[in-house]
Amino acid sequence: MAKAKEAGALPDTTVGYKRPPVQSQFKPGQSGNPSGRPKGSQNLKTLFHKIMREEVQLREGEDVRKITKAEAIMRGLVIGALKGDTRSTGTLLRLAEQMGQFEEEERTEITSIQRVIISPQPEDDFPAISDFNKEK
Repeated sequence: MAKAKEAGALPDTTVGYKRPPVQSQFKPGQSGNPSGRPKGSQNLKTLFHKIMREEVQLREGEDVRKITKAEAIMRGLVIGALKGDTRSTGTLLRLAEQMGQFEEEERTEITSIQRVIISPQPEDDFPAISDFNKEK
């Protein structure tokens, strides 16, 4: 091969493992997937979060305020559960369980026990104690 390069022959056109034919290789600047995912498209999770953060108007009596769609859904579930709707109750309890609302908080365990003996300062106030200490 070294002789072929020196003589000004055509470049090496060997085809094999990791050496595709030159005519089928991507040209510089050419995409490997021209009809692929368009720029700026969002996946389902991102789209869901974007929609749930959108605000809607909620009317409570005379007041109108804006809340997120997620909060509106949760309020609807709670109101449905309070009215006795079993499906709303089940959904609400399942959500609460998934969020860990029914787990007990970790209690701090006792790591050491200390014994404190308190003795009266003046032995004159308790003559029985002073008599007991003298006998020893």
